[in-house]
Amino acid sequence: MAKSTVELSRPANPTLKKPSFPKKRTTMSVFCLYSPKLSIFLLALCVSLFTLYHIQSLNARTTSSPPWSFVHQWERVTNCTQEHESMAEKLRQSVTFLPLKDLRYADKALQGHTWFMSSMYDTREEGEVQYQQFPSESSKRRLLCLKGKEKHDGSWNSYALAWPEALPFNATLLKGLTFVSYNHYNYDNIWHGLSAMVPFVAWHIRNGCESPSRWILYHRGELRFEMGPWLRTLTEATFGGAPYTESFEGVNDGQPLCFEKAVVMRHNEGGMSRDRRTETYDLMRCKARMYCNVSLEGRIPEVNKQGLPVIGMTLFMRTGSRSFTNESAVIGIFEKECAKVDGCRLMVAYSNNLTFCEQVSEILYVYFLSFIHKSLKHIK
Repeated sequence: MAKSTVELSRPANPTLKKPSFPKKRTTMSVFCLYSPKLSIFLLALCVSLFTLYHIQSLNARTTSSPPWSFVHQWERVTNCTQEHESMAEKLRQSVTFLPLKDLRYADKALQGHTWFMSSMYDTREEGEVQYQQFPSESSKRRLLCLKGKEKHDGSWNSYALAWPEALPFNATLLKGLTFVSYNHYNYDNIWHGLSAMVPFVAWHIRNGCESPSRWILYHRGELRFEMGPWLRTLTEATFGGAPYTESFEGVNDGQPLCFEKAVVMRHNEGGMSRDRRTETYDLMRCKARMYCNVSLEGRIPEVNKQGLPVIGMTLFMRTGSRSFTNESAVIGIFEKECAKVDGCRLMVAYSNNLTFCEQVSEILYVYFLSFIHKSLKHIK
């Protein structure tokens, strides 16, 4: 019986047993874990972490991609650029080249707008040269473009106008001023070449003495690559440098050349008043004397043995199809007439065997002395 009591000494119901101190601490820590203050703290912590996470995600998206307003503006700029490029491409493809020599006007090649660049009209001012300038208001600020290197049929060469932002495909833009000359005759003959050059000199005078970077020469729409020696030297003297004649070297037949600034003449001296012609020729004479180092000051007219001023008579001959068939007979007639005048001296000269400066310093000087003599005689 005593053994049973010992066995029953451990309480049969543990809940009736007085709790020990450790057990009590365990029960209190669980109670604190579920307290209202701790729940509020944890909730606030979670909210803070959630907020910080989204702020960091927003910053990451901001740095990696622009805001919506910026994206919208960028799309508008991109679309505008694409539209501009598309429009420029359409303008580039719409450039139409026309024949430089329009055969429809062959029967009146020099009349009105001529058969050279027949769709264009000249700028006309009272007493001034007739010219075309590109770009200008009349060309709607478009540039002149030329295509073709034909030297035998000008109708195969062509021209067009194009905006600077939409030049034709494969075009080359040449900087500076370009003089484009149309001559119905040629650039070897002194008179015809001079007539083609004079309007450019007149334009040069009226536009701040601007000089060309290059010349493009057309004879009836056909390209010419050289001026006659006499005309070339006079051009060099007038503009202060040897003229560069564009030869289209390295340019294919189908490759256009466009010009930053171009002046076109096709009527020679047509439209120029007497005063404008006098002004232009005076400048050219002055430049020629400077170029050839000819001074009229201090030169005393020659006299013969009797003390009479020498009267110079120059027979300026030419060669080729328009020369005299019997030159000796013609020269003999002038020699006979010159012998009848005291102090007369005859000189026979050919333009093709004298340099430009020889003509200026010798032949023109003889003309000048004759003019002086006649003027003095008239005064007496």
